Amino acid sequence: LAPSSLHVEYYAQRATPGGLLITEATYISPESHGYRHAPGIFTDTQVEAWKKVTDAVHSVGGLITCQLWHIGRVAHPSYVKHPLV
Repeated sequence: LAPSSLHVEYYAQRATPGGLLITEATYISPESHGYRHAPGIFTDTQVEAWKKVTDAVHSVGGLITCQLWHIGRVAHPSYVKHPLV
């Protein structure tokens, strides 16, 4: 899942000059999935979508960082495409 225009709006509404936003938990790889509808940052499409979010936050002088997320051993095999899961 890549961030949508709603993500852009959501984070831009919360941005303030000099304020730091920490994103929602964001999957770092296909193997790290464990919950539906959470965004990722491991494909070109996802990276480009997050750029729109960061650009919106930066446009009002805000700062943003991504909360990287890997589910680890609790990942369910139905969510991932990895031979070890």
